[in-house]
Amino acid sequence: MNSPASPARGRFARGLAAIGVAALVAFGACEVAARMIFPAPPDRTRQPPVAYLYDPEVRYVLAPNQQGWIDDGLVTVNAQGFRSRTPTALPKPDGRFRIVTLGDSVAIGMGVADDETFSAQTERLLRQRFPGKDLDVVNLGIPGYDTRQEVGLLRRHAAQLKPDLVLVGFYTNDVPDVLEGGVTPTGTPIAAGQQRAGQVLHMDSTNPSFADRYLRRSRIIFIAGRTFNRVRGAGESGMARLAIEMDMVQGKRSPEIDNAWSKIGTQFQALQALAKEHGFTCAIVALPPRELVTGQYPGSAYVSQLHAVADPAGFSVIDPIPTMTAKRTDKDGLYIAYDRNHPDAQGHLAIAEAIVSQIQSQIR
Repeated sequence: MNSPASPARGRFARGLAAIGVAALVAFGACEVAARMIFPAPPDRTRQPPVAYLYDPEVRYVLAPNQQGWIDDGLVTVNAQGFRSRTPTALPKPDGRFRIVTLGDSVAIGMGVADDETFSAQTERLLRQRFPGKDLDVVNLGIPGYDTRQEVGLLRRHAAQLKPDLVLVGFYTNDVPDVLEGGVTPTGTPIAAGQQRAGQVLHMDSTNPSFADRYLRRSRIIFIAGRTFNRVRGAGESGMARLAIEMDMVQGKRSPEIDNAWSKIGTQFQALQALAKEHGFTCAIVALPPRELVTGQYPGSAYVSQLHAVADPAGFSVIDPIPTMTAKRTDKDGLYIAYDRNHPDAQGHLAIAEAIVSQIQSQIR
């Protein structure tokens, strides 16, 4: 025999079920609308992630002979440890004009395919412009590297590669990064201290959690999470290094920023000595964050500050910003969705066009 409370409990349960169904329907409708408005976020859970090897001199290098993912970009690393689908010719063939690119995640081409990096597109454009010229572009970019590591890596390979021209992909976060003096940068999640030589390291998990694999696929959850983190100052927006970077971009002065530029100037002097030793010329590519392409900081001092440390070393500065801003496309469309740092394939193409425009006179 049912108690008097049973009908009430039944109505309550049916009410809860109705609320649950309505919530699911509303969430589904919002998710469909969000998918129509917002692009998909990069998938950082793709397997396998790119592998690195601990190195006592430069902290880590790319593991050779692998294919692995960095977000939505499948990265091929050849036997020499450089991003390329083909082996790098060693020793360099007689008569070949060789360009070597250095840099961090922007230079290696985080989130884009092997043939979409500005290194690969520079080679393609140069081959089109100089069809009879034997040339190649070797990409030595490694995510998270600062100027010190880039010079150290080039020093290791310069004698074998015999570059004619070295392009240093300089990004705005190289300024705060250089202050960390060999300690693992906060923006590079590789714990490279107290390791043994050759130990395999990963920036991204080899066993992503349920939340990583599935919750990121919801536009609503992803965008809500980003908004919440920005409000509470978490993630990149909460890093002291970002504040230094943005102060530098806007031309503000501080003892920290002045010290960072001084350290970068010292590294450029080391690069200058290396260039004289091995007989190559060098140019600095002023890779811009999204804010400088969309015009958020007009008249930024970034490029002029870079000139101030590059000119004394005799290095030219290649500024892709005019080429990128001249594109008819939406300027945000030159960058990976939700990412202020990393260009997409079209952004890399614009950078390559700026490079070719400035260096072509060296190749004739």
